[in-house]
Amino acid sequence: MNEIDLIINQFILEGGKLYTLPELYHQLEEKIHSGSASMDEISEILSTDAALNAKLLKIANSALYGFRAEVTTLNRALNLIGLNDVKNLILMDSIASQFNGSDNCTNVKMEDFWRRSVYLALIAKRLSKKLKHPEPDRLFVSAIMSRLGQLVCCSTRPEEVTLILNEHLDPKTQAVTEFELEKNHLGFTYNEVSAKLLERWKVPDEITHSLRNLHKPLDIPANDNALQLIDSSILNVATIYSGILEFDEMSENTEENNILLTDDVQSCINKVDPVINQNLTINKTTVEDILFEIEMDAIEILSIIFPNSGLIY
Repeated sequence: MNEIDLIINQFILEGGKLYTLPELYHQLEEKIHSGSASMDEISEILSTDAALNAKLLKIANSALYGFRAEVTTLNRALNLIGLNDVKNLILMDSIASQFNGSDNCTNVKMEDFWRRSVYLALIAKRLSKKLKHPEPDRLFVSAIMSRLGQLVCCSTRPEEVTLILNEHLDPKTQAVTEFELEKNHLGFTYNEVSAKLLERWKVPDEITHSLRNLHKPLDIPANDNALQLIDSSILNVATIYSGILEFDEMSENTEENNILLTDDVQSCINKVDPVINQNLTINKTTVEDILFEIEMDAIEILSIIFPNSGLIY
């Protein structure tokens, strides 16, 4: 048994359970995979959870999708969002709800963790759309779940997590990626723990594969796994760029924030492997445009996913 499996087993033992996905998610996945499910059948499955219906409608009307006309019915939301994306949103909501408010992690503020995760997810989705990725919303959901490994390590390796956090926010180590810090202190990365945990939940391979390799996407054979290479590259870049916003929040002055953000963009671009930047056609202007646009979107998404968690500014 490798170190990651040992850590997950320790996390399960201390928590007393391995979180499970809701039956509704499995029912929906089975119907979608059957290839014969109608919208009415899917609506009937979803109608058993009124709270989820309300949340899906809020998400459909949020900046995440930006539909011009208000979406007022579940059938309309299903048609606009698509069955696979609805399934992925349910997956995201289930996992986020089970981890939200967890008392296993004392050295990471949950509001900071989820805010960073949503920033990361919004960056991933915007990059995906820029690249005309066929499933930008799957990348959004994958990104939300990519840092769950940090929460697992908070419970099982708290001292190392604290060191990683402190070094990440230390100006002296800004040239080092979080992936490198995690490898240095733990011997593996948070995303590898996330992938292993999600595998135990039997989350679809397209999500777990992209998470497993996001710290080293160029190790994926391009000829055999072209989309997986793109997925992991987008998540790699989004993880690094979302770190800019942690530095930005350290200052209360708006004008100073803008200066810090602009200066930090280039340093973060420098952290990304040049081949990845070239493959994704990313430049400083692209990154700045994305980062300056997502803050209000993040607040809206947080208010939907975590309405009672105190995560809103």
